[in-house]
Amino acid sequence: MVYEMHPINKLRKLNIPAILLALAWLITSPVVAEEVYLIRGYGDVFSAGMNQMTSRLKKSGVKASVLSSGQWRGIARDIIRRKKDGKVSHPIVIVGHSLGGVEAPLFANTLAKGGVKVALVIGLDPGFKEPAPFGPNIKQVINYKIPSGQNYRRGRGFKGSLVTIDVSKYGVDHVGIDKNQKVQHQVMSRIRRKVRK
Repeated sequence: MVYEMHPINKLRKLNIPAILLALAWLITSPVVAEEVYLIRGYGDVFSAGMNQMTSRLKKSGVKASVLSSGQWRGIARDIIRRKKDGKVSHPIVIVGHSLGGVEAPLFANTLAKGGVKVALVIGLDPGFKEPAPFGPNIKQVINYKIPSGQNYRRGRGFKGSLVTIDVSKYGVDHVGIDKNQKVQHQVMSRIRRKVRK
């Protein structure tokens, strides 16, 4: 005869208080997700690829937002305010095309000065003027650019990695870089690896 434990005795063997405590923690803890921001170029006219990547990232479960040029300032203030309340989601990733690529280091440096770490910044041929150098609290910077494009630079206190990738092998120009499928694939793969999705 096979002896089977009565269901009540099975429940007694479980650590019910620990299970209830874990459930309470899950219910009351904020959901943590990454924050990924893609900044379009001037006037939102030539940066349709930023919209495409944002849409694809969202479909794969990444918390991504596309911003117009200049919109990052309000977002940076909000993130710094939320940091004080312990409500910032990590990692933070910033991608910018053209003028958005010039604004990406400004966004990252503003967050860093506010005590918020930035995991990854990707530039897509920053244009129109020389981007500001990167400061501390920024872990990784990648600049996809055409040969005549602007370079990203290390600033005082920058201890992260900075890599420049020449996109001339893809046959793209300044306007088309964000729409190029190979560049998009690389950018989205880097983002997904950083956010582990």
